[in-house]
Amino acid sequence: MELQKALLQEHSKANTVAIARSILAGTYTFEELWELIRNGAPPLPQRATWVLDAVTEKAPDSLQPYLPEAVALLLQPNHNAVHRNLLKALERTALPEELQGPLYDFCINILLNPKALPAIQAFSMSLAAKIAAGVPELQEELALVIESQMEFNTAAYKSRGRRILSLLRKS
Repeated sequence: MELQKALLQEHSKANTVAIARSILAGTYTFEELWELIRNGAPPLPQRATWVLDAVTEKAPDSLQPYLPEAVALLLQPNHNAVHRNLLKALERTALPEELQGPLYDFCINILLNPKALPAIQAFSMSLAAKIAAGVPELQEELALVIESQMEFNTAAYKSRGRRILSLLRKS
């Protein structure tokens, strides 16, 4: 079965995991998946990034050849599911220094955006913390941003915020 048909067959976690296993086993290629993320008509990009999330959970380095494109895609307006799943995948992946600045700025802007969805804010917080690790100035800035938004945000934001602040203070 063609990857596109498999994605459209059913929108479920079971189908997502099955497709991810097929990619990891070589039945479908990561390149095919990436092509649907970049150029597929909705709902293909949303479903394909959910598979991307499952694939990078098992094989975080599989995204490496596509990192510049992944960051460019994240920086564009897109469906919330695409942003959420790209953020999760990028958090698992080793990021080259030249991509860290634009990603960190994107994450900070999401954290400061009161209209951003809680899940996207939570994953942005985690990715920003990963990028800020070992850079005291960025850690301090991230802590200030998180603290400034805690009072006005959701329980999910506060929970992730407390955890990230704890990690930042330990560094």
